[in-house]
Amino acid sequence: MSPIEIRSMTSKNKILVVDDSPLVVEAISNILETEYLVEKAYSGDDALKTLQTFRPDMLLLDIIMPGMDGYEVCRQIRADGSFGFIKIIMVSSRTMLEQRLEGYNAGADDYISKPFDKEELLAKVRVFMRLKSVEDQLQELNETLNEQVRVRTRQLIDAEKMAVIGRYAAGIVHNLNNPLQAIMGSAQLLAMKYPDNRNIMILRKAAVQMKHIISTILTTSRRESKAEFLDIDLNEVLKDQIELLRSNPFFKHEIQTKLNIKPLPPYRCVYAHFSQGLGNLIKNAADAMYKSNIKLLSITTLAEDKAILIKISDTGHGIPEERKEKIFNPFFTTKPLTASDDRPTGTGLGLASSKEMIESYGGKILVESQVGKGTTFTVRLPIN
Repeated sequence: MSPIEIRSMTSKNKILVVDDSPLVVEAISNILETEYLVEKAYSGDDALKTLQTFRPDMLLLDIIMPGMDGYEVCRQIRADGSFGFIKIIMVSSRTMLEQRLEGYNAGADDYISKPFDKEELLAKVRVFMRLKSVEDQLQELNETLNEQVRVRTRQLIDAEKMAVIGRYAAGIVHNLNNPLQAIMGSAQLLAMKYPDNRNIMILRKAAVQMKHIISTILTTSRRESKAEFLDIDLNEVLKDQIELLRSNPFFKHEIQTKLNIKPLPPYRCVYAHFSQGLGNLIKNAADAMYKSNIKLLSITTLAEDKAILIKISDTGHGIPEERKEKIFNPFFTTKPLTASDDRPTGTGLGLASSKEMIESYGGKILVESQVGKGTTFTVRLPIN
């Protein structure tokens, strides 16, 4: 069934009949009321007032009326521009060619001469109602297409931004490798000299993780990765990320951590993917609590029949409803890029990359949030 047929079944088209003769108005109304919703006006001024609230699909308009004539009514309607594709049919005894042309120039769609034939009137009204319905639907389609173009344009802009990052990633990896090798070498020497120093062990572990991250920075999905797949305990990955964040004074001294982790089956993956992806979620939760009175980071893990669940909750500022759909967009962030104090900064890539990584393993990431109370990110991974 076409949209036109659906509309005709669900609502009547509206017609405004305008004539200074009550007899003519009643005669036309009686013909049309079985098929259409009809409103009446008896002058040009009355017609313009009624238009504002009635919003008809069609106007049957007399020309010769006291005060404002039909030509002027027609011109004002067309000049207004807010009535869309409203159809105007002039019903008049003025049928000379120059009189009809004046009506067309004023914006009329057609002409019916008085006295009119009932069947002709109905036929013309039906034709122009079908035409208006088609024009309305084309307008709706055009608006829908314009919105789709806007959405697609935003997607292409985001994709181009990510492509730029990709082009520079190789250079970043190359430039970071040399200083990282120096850090790793020095950390190794310090670990040999001071094997019981906990901070040196953390430094060494962080350097190794950074090496893994750099080696996979160009990986966009699990299927494209050439990195090594291992059976990983995701609980250990979470613990490692918390331990690394403890080197941050704010995290170490301000945030209380609560772990409720259950044994998980080994998960076959690239370690760097999940250390980076889950690490981003934990850091994001910590940053959200920067100004909170209560700073509690809760992490829960459990295994269901066919999935692993990881919940990361904070007691931060929460996410307004209108921002929930945007938080995973690349470059969307409420954090400043730089800060003069110790406030958390961000680029808007952390959550986007975490979502992409989790989805590349067939997983999902969900968010629940209440403004002023906190946020929970739930990662659901199919057991592979």
